[in-house]
Amino acid sequence: MKNSPFVVALSAMLLAPMPSHAWAQDNNFVEAPQKKKSIRNAGIETPYTARRPDPVVQDYEPAPAIWLLEDADTKIYMFGTIHVLPEGFEWRNGVFDRIVGEVDELVVETSDADSDAGMQTFFAELMADADTRTPTSQRLTPESGEKWLKLGRLAGIPHDQFDLTPPLLAMFGAGLEMMEAQGSEHEYGVETVLEAEFAEAGKPIGSIEDSLEVLRSLLAIDEDLLLKELEEDLAAWDGETIDTLGVEEEESDEPAETIDPFQGEHDWAQGETSELAELGFGDTEFGLELERVLLENRNAKWTVWLEDRLDRPGSILLAVGAAHLAGDVSVQSMLSERGFEVKRIQ
Repeated sequence: MKNSPFVVALSAMLLAPMPSHAWAQDNNFVEAPQKKKSIRNAGIETPYTARRPDPVVQDYEPAPAIWLLEDADTKIYMFGTIHVLPEGFEWRNGVFDRIVGEVDELVVETSDADSDAGMQTFFAELMADADTRTPTSQRLTPESGEKWLKLGRLAGIPHDQFDLTPPLLAMFGAGLEMMEAQGSEHEYGVETVLEAEFAEAGKPIGSIEDSLEVLRSLLAIDEDLLLKELEEDLAAWDGETIDTLGVEEEESDEPAETIDPFQGEHDWAQGETSELAELGFGDTEFGLELERVLLENRNAKWTVWLEDRLDRPGSILLAVGAAHLAGDVSVQSMLSERGFEVKRIQ
């Protein structure tokens, strides 16, 4: 099965451990994080930023999936998150709030506080390398190169920034603008909300990994694998709107206007995990490598971290991307292989 590299990049963006400010598309990569703004909030008008966000309709009581890993003196609540959500989206209930009140610490993939300095250094390195990078548009055929630049314009990303940024990161940026146009923002994402809540309560916030290590692993994937697939997608794209990039018309019999743009978020909020196991990486060389870097390798490291954490008493809430807790290579599956029982409690 081959999936569009843009669809793959969108899936990857839901798993990549970048703090909210790192996604912001701004003219200055290394602007102070607290001053970062998204294109949508920066006054740059494009067909996407000018679009009214899609409405959110919820007619159910949220009950997202929660698991418990424990021993005699340690409790680890495992909660799968969505990093970007629309304003007002309901995902909490009494069970979750009780856990938040009970635990001693919040642990996320990587917190903004832990990664600010490192991310500034990273983006400074990107700026320094930009002068020596061959623009992505010149690594594609002339026709596809023009469409690549059109994609950046539609997303409202400055030309040089889009074309001189590593293509995977540029696609992440375009994907974020697509999500923001629908109404989803990091400001309302689960980790952002929880970090603010735990900080206000004076409870510690920890990280399970180094975001820069993961980001550098992503960028170490052979770009030619991505560009080969991107070339095919851009050649088939009508160039009219981001929504049609990598989407086959026959993929759905349902009219596009009747499809709820937040269906995945609704499924997650109601505790459905089966769809999360099929994020859409596909079985191409690039898709498989991305899945290995973003899911399998990280889940394996987290499994060891969790086993070690059981040696210390106390209770924590582990809040990580929901796809890490679904499917055959989930954290729970890897823990089970190591002889641990993980119980779903919601």
